[in-house]
Amino acid sequence: MEIVGDIDTSTELQRYVDFAKFVDMLDTSKLFLSRVSCFEDKLEGGLTPTYIMVSNGKANLLEQAICSSPSATKPTAEELAERNAHKTKLKSDYDNRTYNTVFGSFHHSEVEYETVFKQHRHWVDVSCWHANKAESMAMWKIYGGSTNSVCIITNVDRLSKAIAKKHERELVLSPVHYISHEEDNFQEYHRLAPLMHKSEFYSFENEIRLLAYNANADLLSERPENDRGTVVDIDLTLLIQEIRVAYDAPEWFFKLVKSITKKYKVDAEVIRSKMSQAPIFTL
Repeated sequence: MEIVGDIDTSTELQRYVDFAKFVDMLDTSKLFLSRVSCFEDKLEGGLTPTYIMVSNGKANLLEQAICSSPSATKPTAEELAERNAHKTKLKSDYDNRTYNTVFGSFHHSEVEYETVFKQHRHWVDVSCWHANKAESMAMWKIYGGSTNSVCIITNVDRLSKAIAKKHERELVLSPVHYISHEEDNFQEYHRLAPLMHKSEFYSFENEIRLLAYNANADLLSERPENDRGTVVDIDLTLLIQEIRVAYDAPEWFFKLVKSITKKYKVDAEVIRSKMSQAPIFTL
């Protein structure tokens, strides 16, 4: 697994899921990664103006124009030769420009750059984890979705070690950077950079994401509609450090989660959400 960026391996990770998804994970010992195009956020994979200009060659054309503009002073023969050589290289780079991706390189003559990056949404799958020491009410409500939900607690080290080493897909673990796509630049240089950044509207998610892709996939082809993601084998004992039951869950559900966890021989403590604690009025 490739780990991108400066991530402390002890960083606590939380995953809020409903009971059905929790049981499915226990029953299959698999982690599901959803294809990005299935996400609600339609801004996923979007580019920034700077990234677009570099990718589509407009930055190159701008530099060519600057090199062709007259100088304030007459250049020396050496300076003129150097400028002409640079212009020749720029033109060659523009004429032969390719879009380099984790799925291979594509010459500009065979596909538009927009298509290349839009297709990533269909061929990259993601599992989202909330990086936080404290629980999040927003995450409980949005991703737990009901009183019958749980929060799986792990950390970066556990997650990276729990996933089966041999897998047909490449795996990348990266923090998500939250930006204004209209005004900011990408903060991480990587061929999957567009999927390592999200709109600042979602900054409350404080996400670390696991990305999966098949480097041999035909990026320009259509992925079957029923192929909605990837499953990877996981060691549940390594992965799950603690299980927290929704703060407003009834007692019968709390007991059921404990029973199910024990049945699948997951040696992790099952506790109630810390949000269920009584308020403090005196010392």
